[in-house]
Amino acid sequence: MISKALLFRMESQTDEDTMDTFLEGLSAEVSWEKTTRAWFGIRYMRGEFGVYVCFDDEAGRAAHLAGKSAATFFAAERRLMTTPPRIAKIDILASKMPKALENVTKGLVLRFKAKKGQEAAVAQFLRDARAHVDAEPGTLAWFANQYDENHFGVFSVFGDNGARFAHLTGQIPRDLAKNALTFFGGMPEMHLVDVMTGTARTLE
Repeated sequence: MISKALLFRMESQTDEDTMDTFLEGLSAEVSWEKTTRAWFGIRYMRGEFGVYVCFDDEAGRAAHLAGKSAATFFAAERRLMTTPPRIAKIDILASKMPKALENVTKGLVLRFKAKKGQEAAVAQFLRDARAHVDAEPGTLAWFANQYDENHFGVFSVFGDNGARFAHLTGQIPRDLAKNALTFFGGMPEMHLVDVMTGTARTLE
């Protein structure tokens, strides 16, 4: 079961085509990592990129960080990035991961702070949300994230803008809106991202 993830964010100092090519090369390297379950190269906005990668356990995450693809990524810091990448270690509370993951082009990154005293309720809400995500055929993969004791979020991917819009107008956002005053300790941070490349390994 997927339980750990990493989120990298970086500012590019080169053109988008160069960064796209770099991410595609990383994706090919990651595809050989037996303990990396999914890896997505994403573009937040012009000049800002990221990587979301998930694992079954801490050993898989450690193996990735000690592996060839991570070495390639960090070696490109001075050549491709304006500053060192920001790295978040994430616990996965719940996830949707199909046996086949193809034609992914769009993504959603959501992060928010839980109101003090509501951390356990927020975590349970995200775990329960998995049932709604399973009923959304256009939501190809979905990961409920806990960044630290107070910060939570979601990373999800879609085949197109229509599927992403359907998710954003679906049951989970409606339930979050109903509980906003109870759950949120501040305004949520939401990014509509492009998924430039990716790879996934499923269990038989």
